[in-house]
Amino acid sequence: MNQPDPQQYPASGPPRLASSGPPGKQATIGRLAALAGVGFLMAALAGELVIGPFPRPDTPTSQLVSFYNAHHAQVQLGGILLAISGVFFVLLGTAVWARIQQRAANSLLAGLAMIGTALVAVTTLATAGVYGVLGDIGGQHAIAPAALQAWHIMGSDGSLADSASTFLFLIAVAGAGILATAMPRWLAWSALVLAILQLLPDQVGFLASLVILAWTAAAGISMLFARQARAAEPGLAQRPPARSMTGSPAT
Repeated sequence: MNQPDPQQYPASGPPRLASSGPPGKQATIGRLAALAGVGFLMAALAGELVIGPFPRPDTPTSQLVSFYNAHHAQVQLGGILLAISGVFFVLLGTAVWARIQQRAANSLLAGLAMIGTALVAVTTLATAGVYGVLGDIGGQHAIAPAALQAWHIMGSDGSLADSASTFLFLIAVAGAGILATAMPRWLAWSALVLAILQLLPDQVGFLASLVILAWTAAAGISMLFARQARAAEPGLAQRPPARSMTGSPAT
């Protein structure tokens, strides 16, 4: 079998191919991220549209009873769609974790991404469960208005856990792109900005949370195309055989 001439590589041996993992695995991560990001966006938006305008937390109980009598079925369906979006987010977070592990090999950032993913999934499914309960009991006349109001407040008022979990996930993505090369820089910086804005109160935080929905789809698609672009880089292609000092290919 032909062997590389050790005299051509006195210090470090033959050059190694620059690779971020098997092409098949990279393709799987990219496709999973794109599917999950777009699926999360569509399911979350569909849930919001199905539920429609939602009463504020301080809405009088008499108006809440009338609202749920008329809309309890669509609130329940919205909760189901929101739960589906949580499943898609788990897939997206898994793809992000795999990309960080593959390219950056940073256990801290990868662990932070998985923790953020788990927390976002838990808070999303918890909110979906509240909507499911509201849809189930909203049309029952035997339910006390005070109990209905209590469940309504839990479903209509965002919690600190929601913002904190989203913050952790976005910070992990930002770190993976700014401190390492696992994510595109534009995706990383936008994640950092959104992580801060969604913590702000009132309309700023609300609008940031809506932009995050679109950001997840953009993140998934960008991971797919970033994988394709990286695979086409000259440095990742097979290098030609080294030539000896006489000008002929080394054997």
